[in-house]
Amino acid sequence: MNKVSVLSERSANAFHLVLAAGLLIIANAVLLGVVARWFIGIMPTLPGSSGNDPTLLIELATVGLILGVIVLFGALMLRFRPANKKGWGIMIIVLSVPSVIMGGGFIVGFILGILGGKIAFSGK
Repeated sequence: MNKVSVLSERSANAFHLVLAAGLLIIANAVLLGVVARWFIGIMPTLPGSSGNDPTLLIELATVGLILGVIVLFGALMLRFRPANKKGWGIMIIVLSVPSVIMGGGFIVGFILGILGGKIAFSGK
């Protein structure tokens, strides 16, 4: 294997991990929004509250949806603008971390985002 194929393989791996992370974060946010809107009774009570406030859950779902879309954008930028992969890797890591507040893409999306961002950032 030559050096170019190893680098392109690392970029492809980072792209696939971040793509999966973005899709999982979006799916988690949509599911949280659906539950908050139509099935609020099945959610456990939020800590520090006397009951579930659907407004708070919908706001969390909205934040998660925005974070997921931006992580997905980062994945696409890793694929189509690989010259700036260190910057995209940092952006992906920074936006994957706060996704945990709404579930982090069932936690798997959060982990994949961190790993994919690290691979993108550490590439030469």
